[in-house]
Amino acid sequence: PAVWASTLDGFPPAWPMAATVTRHCRQPPPPPPAPQLPPNAFAHLRRQAAALDAFRPRLDACCHHHTPLSCARHAWKDVLDGFCTDEFGVKTRQFHCCHQHGAARRRCFNQDPDGVAAAAAATAAIVAAWEPIGEPPFPPGEPTAANMDNICGLRELRLGPSSPSGPRGRLNVRLERDYGRCCNNGSLACAHSAWQKGLERFCREEAAVKTRQHRCCQRGGGRARGRCFAAAAPHPAYDRELHNVSLARPSPALLRTLCGPTRLLTDRRPVPELLGAMTAACCPLPPEERSACAQEQLSQGVATLCASPQAAWLDPQGCCSRGEPERHHCFDTAYLGQVPLGAAVAPPPPGHDE
Repeated sequence: PAVWASTLDGFPPAWPMAATVTRHCRQPPPPPPAPQLPPNAFAHLRRQAAALDAFRPRLDACCHHHTPLSCARHAWKDVLDGFCTDEFGVKTRQFHCCHQHGAARRRCFNQDPDGVAAAAAATAAIVAAWEPIGEPPFPPGEPTAANMDNICGLRELRLGPSSPSGPRGRLNVRLERDYGRCCNNGSLACAHSAWQKGLERFCREEAAVKTRQHRCCQRGGGRARGRCFAAAAPHPAYDRELHNVSLARPSPALLRTLCGPTRLLTDRRPVPELLGAMTAACCPLPPEERSACAQEQLSQGVATLCASPQAAWLDPQGCCSRGEPERHHCFDTAYLGQVPLGAAVAPPPPGHDE
C-alpha cells in the first residue's frame, strides 16, 4: 500500500524573494501537475493542495502590480493564514505552524527545509550575497511613540541573512524577534518592555564573559541604566535605513542598493512604475549589465507614460509636453530626484558613480 507523507511536496510555498518573483514574472513556469492524492481520507493533504492552488494565481497577478515583491509577500501571508483558518475548521491535528500567530507563524512557515533552501538560493542570486551594513547599531534606541513607525516599518530591512555573534548579536536577534511580535498589534509598551529586558539580559551575558562591562551596564538596573543606553544609541530614531536617492542616473553602486531589500516610501506616480520596471528587468542581470539596462528601462517607461491617455496620468509638472532632451531632464528633476527609500544596503553618496 502507498505511504502518504504528512506534507505535500512544495508545501508550504517558499517565502517570496526578489529574485524568485522576478524570475517568475519574466518566465512564468507551467502549472505543475495535480498532486496524486489518496481517494479518501487525508483531508489535510487536500487543504495543503488547495493553499498551493490558491497561491499560484495570486503570484501571477502580482506580476502586474507596481510592487510585485510586496504584493507576493502579502499574498503568501494571506493564503497561509487562510489555510490555518481551514485547518482549525476540522477536529484533526492542525499543521504545527498554525498554532502560532503573526510574525511567529510566518517564521515557522518560512523555516520549512524546502523554503529555507529556496530562500537561500534566491538570496545568493539577487545580489552577490547581500550582507547587512556592518554590525547592527549598538546600543539600540529606546522605543518611543516617535520612532515606532520606523521600528516596525523598517524591521525587514534590518534583518540581514546572518547576525554577528556574542552578546550584542544575540541581543539584536532577540530584540528584532520581539519587535516583530509587538508590531503585530502596534504596542509601544510591548516594544519598550522588550528593549528593557533585552538590555538587562545583555548586561548579564556580558558580566558572565567579560571582566569589563559596557559602561551603561555598570549603572546598575532600572531607569539610570535605561537612560544611559538611550543616550548612547547612535540611531535613536531607527532611521539608518532611510535614504533619499536620485533614480535619474542609476549607477552600479545605486543598483546594488535597489536590487537588495528595499521599501519604497512614496506612492507618488510615476516613481513606483518606473522603479518597479527597472528592478524587475535589470536586477537578475550580472552587475556589470544592470546600469545600461536601467537607463533603457527608464527611457522606455517615460515613453510609455507619455504615450498613455491623459486620464491615466496627469503629469502635474508637464514633462511630457516637452521635446527631448528636455523631457528626460524634466522627469529627472521633477519626479526621479530625492525619492524616499528604505534600503538594507546603503546607497552611494551623491556624485559616487562606482
